[in-house]
Amino acid sequence: MRLEEFTYLPLDVKEKALRYLANMMGEPERPLDQLTADLERALDRAVRGGLFSYLREEQPVEDRARADAVLFPTGHTTPTGEEILAKCILNKNPNRQPWFGLFFQAARREGFVIGDLYFRTWNEGARFLEELASMAIPERWNYSQYQSKQQHPILKSYVEKTYERLKQQGRVLRNESKLLFNTGLLNVYFKEIYVLGEADPEYPQRVINARPVLENDRAVLELFLNQKPPMATYFDRITDVIFDPDLEINTDDIHIIDDNFDRIPPKYRNRKKSEIFALFQAAIEFARIMARRNYKLVVPQYYMGQIQFLMPIYLSGEFSGPPDFALVLQKMGDVYRGNTILTLDMAYQNARLIAKPDTTWLSPDKF
Repeated sequence: MRLEEFTYLPLDVKEKALRYLANMMGEPERPLDQLTADLERALDRAVRGGLFSYLREEQPVEDRARADAVLFPTGHTTPTGEEILAKCILNKNPNRQPWFGLFFQAARREGFVIGDLYFRTWNEGARFLEELASMAIPERWNYSQYQSKQQHPILKSYVEKTYERLKQQGRVLRNESKLLFNTGLLNVYFKEIYVLGEADPEYPQRVINARPVLENDRAVLELFLNQKPPMATYFDRITDVIFDPDLEINTDDIHIIDDNFDRIPPKYRNRKKSEIFALFQAAIEFARIMARRNYKLVVPQYYMGQIQFLMPIYLSGEFSGPPDFALVLQKMGDVYRGNTILTLDMAYQNARLIAKPDTTWLSPDKF
């Protein structure tokens, strides 16, 4: 089976995913066409042998109909021998492939995982998030519009992506089996909050016994002396995260609306698609006009190694209160391309990685 028959996979996304897999294998020069063939053989094996595993909110489920993600073995391993799994998420457009995207992760043992941080039980992982949230300057780490089964889902995503970025930048400190990284969070006395953990002896890429600590914690001072782990960074110049309202914006309205119809407020869903498209285009122009008067209106996010922008869309044309959703814009040369739309919870979670948004429309107290 071809990958494109199983999962919706734009060419640029496919190339980035395969590059990521090659690096995860420790073979960055591996030809992409060879990796594609390997994955399609793995997909055939999964179909014939029933090797798929299904997830809902990152937890295993038996019922495929309840799943929001699927995993299957790639047949490849990391340099330390961990099995690499391919992951696709649910495609909510019924007229396309059943799944969307292509991601890779190491096979994990039972327990609670926050990226590479492993906890033996759900309660241990929940305690870690609760302790970290309690140590940090208070902010909202839960969704407003969606009820998650776990506490602090925004914080969980933040820690996962922060640690992944720190690894890419070589900013995780190590002392034999111990490791230390900077969460980017502060306590109310402006002390930096780190995470102190250990490399798993069985799977060295995994972190066990992780706990949040302050920069002046005795264990930090004894193990790492005067070393301070730097924060993750996501851009080189401040202009990289400032939206230019004078550039052209191109959107594939049909793709964006059809593929994400459930992200449009219910009050608009019974309208003709042509009416929604017209309101959508008008709302983009309204936002552009407002962005010329407030450079912070369109908020940056970091996704798949790139800076993108989140533009508030008010289909009603009334620029007050929370918007209906956010349009994701990616700069391509001298043009912005609209890629998809996100709910406000999704937009806030993505934007929070770079900085806590202080713009009115994406303030968690406003939606």
